Formats: sequence, structure tokens, C-alpha cells
Amino acid sequence: MKKIFTLIAVAVLAFAAQANELTVCDGTAQYANLPIYGLYVDAEGTVGQMIYPAELLTDMVGKEITQVKFYSDEIKFFDIKLQLSLKCVDKEDFEDYELVTDAVPVAECTPEAGTTELVFDLAEPFVYEGGNLLVECLVTETGTFKSVYFYGVITEYYAGIHKYTWATWSDPSVVRDQFLAKATFTYEAGDVPPVEPTERTAAPVFNGYTTDGIHAYFVEIIETEPSTIYYRVQYPGGLWSEWLEYMEILSFTGDGQYRVEAYAVAENKLPSYDIAYEFVVSPITGLSELADGKTVASKRYFNMAGQEMSEANGLTIVVTTYTDGTTSTAKIMK
Repeated sequence: MKKIFTLIAVAVLAFAAQANELTVCDGTAQYANLPIYGLYVDAEGTVGQMIYPAELLTDMVGKEITQVKFYSDEIKFFDIKLQLSLKCVDKEDFEDYELVTDAVPVAECTPEAGTTELVFDLAEPFVYEGGNLLVECLVTETGTFKSVYFYGVITEYYAGIHKYTWATWSDPSVVRDQFLAKATFTYEAGDVPPVEPTERTAAPVFNGYTTDGIHAYFVEIIETEPSTIYYRVQYPGGLWSEWLEYMEILSFTGDGQYRVEAYAVAENKLPSYDIAYEFVVSPITGLSELADGKTVASKRYFNMAGQEMSEANGLTIVVTTYTDGTTSTAKIMK
């Protein structure tokens, strides 16, 4: 479900002043619970989490985040140590009341009282690979406090969540929040290695056939998912061609045994495994000549995806088996 902001503020996204900064959720709404619940920062383990939608962060995809900054009316924490964690997530909100438990710690800070910015400088850059970004702020060392209000925007869904423990309570309280704090991400292009694909492309399939009365054999290579197909041919005598991109049906007229190998490559996937197809071209390759003087033992019908059918229907591959054990293949339209 795509989430849409209801702004009780100015705008969801403000463009950064510098090329390497991105400021999001630049609003005038004020909230005391996120990015950290200021009233309970004297309790270790108090935590706030927010999920910033991917559509706000497209400028940073593939970039290295080096700093995250939040904005308040005035920082009133004393001797508090906070930890920032980040993670790209699929979830969009906290309707289930469940915090994300495996965000990656990237920075610590001890806020300076009297300032208006909460700044986390990352020890190591965090590569933002796209998707929704979870931002977590956690109290790791307690001190003294007064409530602090942060600027941001009101949302129509539960974009944030916070958990805190009061010393006299036995269980922590978890509260969902319809708020996203204004944040500035400083980032660098960096030398980010591309994400290596792990899934293989589905292998293509062969459709080999003859045409009635023609001394030739035709090989069609059919993709099983959108992809680019490459092939090579071993000719009679053993000589191989180079790998070529498949563009149109291959035809063979010279007598002898051939072998065609092919593979496919889809976007953001590994190449498929190679597949091979062998056939013989001879003076009796033509379907009418094959049929002369022979008795048909059986016929099998296949669609263009290689699935067997009970009868020809549309563009159909017909495999005919004769009583002497030979076979022929033809493509027909019915």
C-alpha cells in the first residue's frame, strides 16, 4: 500500500542547499517523541525509530551517507549519549507495533545543550542502496534532561514508533507516532561497488524444425523471460563460431551434424546456464522427403513454451515419430 503524506506543515521535501545534502520532511510541526523521546532519555534503552519513504531519498541511491542531522527548538540534554542506526527496509510503517531489531549502528553523539541541531557523524559511510530507510536513535548512556521538541511533518500513517521505560514500571511502553522528523542527510558519491546479482536468468529453449520439401534445417531460440540471448554454432568438422547475439531464426543448408549452444542474460541477473541443441542436415531433411515410404508411428504437439498439448492449437511444434525410429519436427499454425 503506497503511503501519502498529509502535511500539516509546509512541504514533505525541501531541496538541499548543497549538492551533497538532502533535507527531507522540512516542516514546522513540533514533536517531543521523535527522533528520541526526550522526556525519558534518562532511561537507558529508550529508542525511537522512523521510516523515511524511498520516494524522498532517490537522490541518494547508491551514495554514501556520512552525516545525519535533526533539528529542534533547543537541545536540553546533559551528558546523554545517543546511538544512530540505519537500515534499508521493505516495511512502510509500524502498524504491527514491532520495532526493527537489526538496524546497523553507524554513529554516536553526546548532544551539546543549548544548540538546535542533533548531529550524528558516521564513523564509516553507510551506503544507501534504495528502498525505505529506517532511522533509529537509541539512548546508550543516561544523564539529565528537559523535554526537547523536534521539527518535522505530521503524517497520516504510523511513520514512527518509540519505546521507553520508566524506572517504576515493569514493562516498557511502545507508542506509534504519526510524525517524521526533519532530517538532513550528507552524502558523497564515493566509489560504491555495484550490487552483485545472485539470481540466474531463466535459460532459453530451442525450437528446431524443417519446412516441407526444403533441404534445410531451422533453429529458433526462444526466451523464457525478457532477456538478451547469445549463441554459437559448431559446424560439421568441429569448428566453432564466436558467440553472437541472437537476432533471427538460424538456417542451415550444408550437410552434416551441427550443435548450437545458447544462453540468456536478463537485467540485474546472472547469465543462464548454457543449453545445447544437436541436429543433422541431410538430403532427407525436408519433411516431405522424410515422409516418403515411411509409416507414422505417433505425433506429439507442443506450444512455443515447450509444453505438450493434446492437439495442435495456434502456433504449434509437431514432432512426428516413424516406425523406423526416425523423427521429424515441423512448426505449423492452426
